[in-house]
Amino acid sequence: MANDRLRRLRLGREWTQGDLAAKVSDRIEAATGRKPPIDSNMVSRLERGVITWPNAEYRAALRKVFGVATDTELGLFPKRTRQDREEVSESKRRDFLTVPLANILPEVIPAPTKLGLKDVEDLSDRTYALEEWDRRTGGVATRHLAFAELRSAVDLTKSSMGPRVRDRLCSAIANLADLSAWAAFDSGMTSPARKTFSLGLDAARESEDQGILCHVATGLARQEIAARASDEALALADMAMGDVPLSALAMMAAVKAQAYALKGDEAEVMRQISLAESIYSRVTDLRSEPRWMWYFTDHKLLGETGDALFILSTVTGRTVNELVARMRRSVDSQTSNRARAKAIGTARLATVLHRQGSRDEAQHYAAMANELATVVRSARLDTALAEMRKAQG
Repeated sequence: MANDRLRRLRLGREWTQGDLAAKVSDRIEAATGRKPPIDSNMVSRLERGVITWPNAEYRAALRKVFGVATDTELGLFPKRTRQDREEVSESKRRDFLTVPLANILPEVIPAPTKLGLKDVEDLSDRTYALEEWDRRTGGVATRHLAFAELRSAVDLTKSSMGPRVRDRLCSAIANLADLSAWAAFDSGMTSPARKTFSLGLDAARESEDQGILCHVATGLARQEIAARASDEALALADMAMGDVPLSALAMMAAVKAQAYALKGDEAEVMRQISLAESIYSRVTDLRSEPRWMWYFTDHKLLGETGDALFILSTVTGRTVNELVARMRRSVDSQTSNRARAKAIGTARLATVLHRQGSRDEAQHYAAMANELATVVRSARLDTALAEMRKAQG
């Protein structure tokens, strides 16, 4: 079994496997006066679970490097003997076979007869958890659960409910549809993504919530930008009118900057970036915004505007002012909780640096992108990595 706990600790500090090996080696050398035989290959074996219980010297050094008190916090454990494993597995097998699965896994879970606000809040909580997982691991890992949740959520519309509950349910379905569509798009499934975005737009209109309509419309606009359909993306970004949260308005301007970048319109790109930053500066507390916008942090804004400059540079074939600085700030500030965005941004930064001839820095970020790719499953990341390798030559 892979040691995801150790891998997360390392990635959370933005270290490569070689970085961690060097830090452990230095710690042991300082304590014993001799250099131990640890390298990135050994760290890889620890993270893959090939080695689960290194000697006491290595365990002590790892605890010091990460500042933890126990080996369990590192995901390390002594292996059971073969006899222990056989006895446990046989016991579990007997217990499992005594459970009548039909009693706990009904074919269909019926929608409740009457729906209340608590039911909608529970749906929103599950969506929020799925969103967090999606950003850490990529759409390939999450799309099946997201679509299963969406099917169940749509079925809830058959329940009896008051007008207020129905509006909230439609808004929640719109947000869940946006997540499902984005996970599908991130997996390379463009047609199902487009259809699901359309479902989300319908639910948003039904809810009469202009904010969630803006959220879903800009999600689909990003897909249109990937398809190089700039006019369609601009029309979608302008779809919502009226009462839209400040964070959503800033997001809309950043997405419009990307659309104008496809047109090679540098003046309008910079105007939209400036507008996005000006609007976002008025967001004093992101947690006071709707929950579905909590992901749009200042780091995310940097990433979105950096993407606009990256597209502009690619379309025009010219070096764009602020591009490297903005992209560097974005990827350096992102945490492992946003591993997908960090991985894609890092790969694109390495691409730009290679194109500009900054080979050493490019290789640093390329190594980081390749490391992050071990925990993220995303077709968009695969495309970014392919472009990075092409730039490497």
